[in-house]
Amino acid sequence: MFTIAVQISAIFAMIGIGTFAAKRKWFSEDFSTQLSLLLIRVFYPSLLFSAILRKYTLSALADAWILPVGAAGIILIGWTAGWIAKRTLLRHAKAPTRRAFHFSCTMNNYSFLPIMIIAGTPLGETGVAMVALTTIASDTLMWTLGFKTFTGQKLNFKTLPSMLLRPPVAALLLAVLCLIIFHCFGITPDDLFACHPTKVALNTLYTYLGGATIPTCALVCGMRLAQLKPAGLFCYPQVLTTLLRMIVIPAITLTLLMLLPLTEAQRLVFGIIALMPGVMASVSMAEVYGGDIPFVSAMVLNTHAVCIVTVPIGLWLLGVC
Repeated sequence: MFTIAVQISAIFAMIGIGTFAAKRKWFSEDFSTQLSLLLIRVFYPSLLFSAILRKYTLSALADAWILPVGAAGIILIGWTAGWIAKRTLLRHAKAPTRRAFHFSCTMNNYSFLPIMIIAGTPLGETGVAMVALTTIASDTLMWTLGFKTFTGQKLNFKTLPSMLLRPPVAALLLAVLCLIIFHCFGITPDDLFACHPTKVALNTLYTYLGGATIPTCALVCGMRLAQLKPAGLFCYPQVLTTLLRMIVIPAITLTLLMLLPLTEAQRLVFGIIALMPGVMASVSMAEVYGGDIPFVSAMVLNTHAVCIVTVPIGLWLLGVC
């Protein structure tokens, strides 16, 4: 547990650097947006693409079907718990707040923060590749079930493909296509590393471009936290959201993980994802789609602060640290 706590503290130290830099106005106001674009369009896709090719064959990928399915299950547990609480414990709140609450229970930080944490565990690169596979389901549900939950709007299936085929998802699909081609020609990851040009290319993608994902994400997260101006950090809806997102939903999920016949690696990946705080993207979604900005801003701050304590304890209870 101590090791995980130190790892999370190191991550939040990097996030703190981003917050401090933003508060001191070391960057222009749109720098975090520009850095986010670089993260989403270059660094993160490079990490996903290279992590898959370095660790999986097509048959191994097929055997790993439990990863996206498990990630979808975690999201559905959150959606169900949020739906019940919204209709019983928060039925008198305003509609935007109720939708934001339900979304906060449904979606959490399912990619960047888990990758940052698991990269420092014994799983290392293998764990990063496993988290990458879970994002297939998580990204799909984020822009379907999550979008509908947050906005209350009907899904526009005409624009859905463009929403799903963002650079990270496109990188995953391209990696799968490459694995299919490699399978047809009998090429394995060992063969790729035996060829010097492909070895250099994969190492460059993973170590130099993909390796920038973690520090860049931490800096962006810190800069965005510095820009938040939440109101009502400790009001009833916020306390309820933090309780559900950080304690109740993870407790249900971790109980199921201990009962299901999973490998230790799978249990660690799912456990880390289940314990994550609210998704940072909820603030941007509120700005774009007219959500409750003060609510989601406070939710992001509260859940990220609480996860410093709950993540190590949750993983200790799961028996993986």
